[in-house]
Amino acid sequence: MKQKPLTVYGLAGRNLQHRKTRTIFLILLVMILSATLFVSRILTESMRQCIDNTVDRIGADVIVAPAEYEADLSDSLFSGGQCSFYFDRSLMDDIKTIDGIEKMSPQLYITSLDATCCSVPVQIVAFDSDSDFIVKSWLAENHIQKLKKGEVVVGSKINSEIGGTISFFNEPFTIAAKLEETGTSYDNCTFMDVNTAYTLFNSFQMKYVTDLTDPQNYVSLVMIKVKDGTTSKKVADTINTKMRASGLKAYTAKAMSGNVTDTLNQMQSYSSVLIMLLFVMAILALVCIFNITVNERLKEFGAMISVGVHKSQIFKMLLLEAGIIGGSGGVLGVMISGGGILLFSDIIIEKLHLTYFNIAIKGYAVLTLQSILLAVVVSLLATLYAAIRVSRMETYKLIQEVES
Repeated sequence: MKQKPLTVYGLAGRNLQHRKTRTIFLILLVMILSATLFVSRILTESMRQCIDNTVDRIGADVIVAPAEYEADLSDSLFSGGQCSFYFDRSLMDDIKTIDGIEKMSPQLYITSLDATCCSVPVQIVAFDSDSDFIVKSWLAENHIQKLKKGEVVVGSKINSEIGGTISFFNEPFTIAAKLEETGTSYDNCTFMDVNTAYTLFNSFQMKYVTDLTDPQNYVSLVMIKVKDGTTSKKVADTINTKMRASGLKAYTAKAMSGNVTDTLNQMQSYSSVLIMLLFVMAILALVCIFNITVNERLKEFGAMISVGVHKSQIFKMLLLEAGIIGGSGGVLGVMISGGGILLFSDIIIEKLHLTYFNIAIKGYAVLTLQSILLAVVVSLLATLYAAIRVSRMETYKLIQEVES
């Protein structure tokens, strides 16, 4: 039977199989590096995408709310938290007089104690149908012009279907529409007209949420659309100057996301430092292991040279072994970490206050390739020194290793 010539690829494969324990250990080391990079990038990119989606979904240029509840409002908009806060509706008259405002509409935030759809509190957002310019656009996507009294619109994460009912404070409401998933906190909200929301205040349970007796006289925040030719920052600054004594504060949508973005950037910095440390540790560990292995294999290299193998082929073989180890570790790291994210996504979302992992397929593909590529590059860099050292050794010294 004619034997096939032994190629560099064949030699690399046989060497890895022959040293199974060493190969498995190296693959595991690279896998940890790859998995760490993949998970950290998935989390940070998902959070950044959620912030961008929320800013777009808000639909207002300026938001006015009580200054003392800035953190609560930010948490509600960008992290899916629940909040209830109010200020006197009459203050809207002062805001109306400010130049640069094209439209303004109040919203009322109510946190339910329980709901038939969910095991956790649900954020209720009540809007004024007469002045609203945000929720109406969402309703138009569902071919609804106006909500009737007793009807609500639910976010995509609410476990109820169109035409069914949902209860808050023992009051049943009809679900007129269900919004498409947006990857924002609005996916966990229920929207209703303020006249429908006022009926909730008749409930005995409502006293555990708020002590308001005349909800018609209060709002939680005011959404503002500015006129063309002016900037949202200018309008917000004017409102803050005029309404300073009232305790209200105006925020641009982007400024509202600023604190969350700063936290994300800080998290990304820590993640980058961790990855860099792992990168250095992985290279050092791999360099040591490959050098020790190369010293043990000098006789093998000498024997190969004595039968006609060139040192350049040995050089390629060592790099190929490293590439196989890096590629295998990278693929395993992405597969295991990606599977872990899918299996424990609910726990991760809850602990990190995310709305959900909102990354497009293209984004996942790019992060996957980056993680695998880094794993391969780390392995090649770690092997490069040992491979160069062997290729520079005198041929007679390698052959002497065989004879000794």
